Amino acid sequence: MKSIDKLKRLTGEDKAPPKTDAVAASDEKLRQLSELRRRIEHVTTRLQAKSVAALSEKRQRGNRGLVELLDGTEVENEHGRFFLVSDVVSGSSRHGSRNLAQAFDCDMTAAGMLANNPAISRYSASDALFLDTETTGLSGGSGTMPFLIGLGWFEQGAFHVHQLLARDFGEEKAALAHLEQISVQKKFLVTFNGKAFDVNLLTTRFILNRLHFDLSCLPHLDLLHPSRRILGHRLDNCRLSTLEERILGVQREGDIPGSEIPQRYFDWLRRRNPGLLADIFEHNRLDVISMATLMAHLAEILCARASQDCVHKDDYLAAARLRLDRADSDGAKKIMDTIPNADSPDASFRSQKKLAELCRRTGRIDRAVNIWRQMAKCDPSAFYPVSELAKYLEHHQRDFAGARSIVEKALASGGVFSEKEMQSLKLRLRRLDKKIIASRDMPEKKPAGSK
Repeated sequence: MKSIDKLKRLTGEDKAPPKTDAVAASDEKLRQLSELRRRIEHVTTRLQAKSVAALSEKRQRGNRGLVELLDGTEVENEHGRFFLVSDVVSGSSRHGSRNLAQAFDCDMTAAGMLANNPAISRYSASDALFLDTETTGLSGGSGTMPFLIGLGWFEQGAFHVHQLLARDFGEEKAALAHLEQISVQKKFLVTFNGKAFDVNLLTTRFILNRLHFDLSCLPHLDLLHPSRRILGHRLDNCRLSTLEERILGVQREGDIPGSEIPQRYFDWLRRRNPGLLADIFEHNRLDVISMATLMAHLAEILCARASQDCVHKDDYLAAARLRLDRADSDGAKKIMDTIPNADSPDASFRSQKKLAELCRRTGRIDRAVNIWRQMAKCDPSAFYPVSELAKYLEHHQRDFAGARSIVEKALASGGVFSEKEMQSLKLRLRRLDKKIIASRDMPEKKPAGSK
């Protein structure tokens, strides 16, 4: 025994003081509080266990409902599980105004030109991976998750659609890993507005989930941009749903608006009602299929092979201008030569102007002049044909009097010109007057050998 303990024993300090009534009452309260805490913890633990069990049962019930409603299957890989719905669409199936088989033989040179990426022209349509996502938000950002990834590709005369669903946030990594497995088997991507949204979002999600795959390294055909260039002239907007209805002949019935999709997913997370997701799956499936037919339609216009029932004259003009911008003047000329009644006086002013500009850019100046003359004859006060025709006569033909006559007639016609146009015409008139006077004052050249 230590010395200090012996001293405490001799002096009686090691004995606890007798408890008073107040101390005893305090100890009893502490005991009761301790017992109450124990009972509360026991009840809380039981409630939490019941809640976890109920949530697990709700998830299992929701998963079973998904399998029954969507005919899908649960897929497991090294990163976890996700839900997969697969569909095989026959080539003979119609999607709008065409059979899917027509999309199998897409001209890949045209597809590469649509993407402005010659690498795509070296591949076949079966090398394409069509991709569309449904997300928890429409603005993107690191907080937005692609909960449904729709994929499509051509294989053995059919179009295969795979839809990868993360049934909750914990399944995202497994779904992304499966996307990587499919992507590495393909040569290029086809999306609609994917450059601005889908690919950037997926790239971010791969990084956040520590998966080392760069989806943006694949050559990419974003159909939104060529759709705007070729078809935007006759549409109110270039949303995929608008292109489907106005161009592809696809009529969706009961389609869910894209703005409602994020809230539907959050409702699914709370209620686990598979009916909340059925419309989203169908919306996504149609998006993927429509991208395949839209790519084929745009390529056909670029090759001047589109059906006359599905194409507008100005579509061809826009396609010719796109080919010209891609330094393919021969392809532009081929399109221009196949446009029906392009030079007709009945064609719209806009169409005639586009065609004249294309003729001028491709060196077909005589054809452009004929169009300008036609336009000026129909409307002598139209600034564009008057200005272009006057410039041609002045600079190419040196016909100053003819050019002056056209400008003078336009000014006298009482046409409504902007201030800028009026100044341009008056300036040209003064310059032509000077050139006419100068040409009269020039001595005539004597024939060779004369004195």
